[in-house]
Amino acid sequence: MLTKRIIPCLDIRNRKVTKGVKFQNNVDLGDPIEMAVAYSDGGADELVFYDITASAERRPIDIDMVKEIGKVVHIPFAVGGGLKTIDDMYAVLGAGAEKISVNSLAVEEPDIIAEMSTVLGSQNVVLGMDPIRPDDARLKANLKRLEKLKKG
Repeated sequence: MLTKRIIPCLDIRNRKVTKGVKFQNNVDLGDPIEMAVAYSDGGADELVFYDITASAERRPIDIDMVKEIGKVVHIPFAVGGGLKTIDDMYAVLGAGAEKISVNSLAVEEPDIIAEMSTVLGSQNVVLGMDPIRPDDARLKANLKRLEKLKKG
C-alpha cells in the first residue's frame, strides 16, 4: 500500500516565502528558514523550495539560504531556481539539499534531465512543472517537449 506523504512547496522571492497566482500579485508570508523549521518539526515528510525569480532575473540561487535550511531541517528537501550548470547543482547538493528541481532549464535544454540523472543520480532529480489549461498553446508545446524527453 502506498503511504501518504506531506511535501510542502515554498516559493521564495527576495528571501521571503511568497504566494501568488501565476507569479502575479504575490504576498510575502514569512521567513523561509522559520517556515522550514516549522514544517520539519510539524511532521512534513519533505520540503521543496523554489527561488521563483532566480531564472527570470538570470541570477544563481541563494546558496547561503540553502545552507541555512540544511542546518535546521531534519527531513529531505529539494531546491530549484536559477540552476544552470551541473556545478550549480553540485553546490546545492553540497549545501544540504537532497534533490535538484529544474523547470525553465529543462525547457531551454531538454537533454539536461538525462545528463543530471547520469551525473547526479536519478533519485536526486526532479522536473518541476507549472501546469496550465489544456487549451493553452504553451501546454501543447510543452507536451511536445515532454514527449521528446521521454523518447530520449
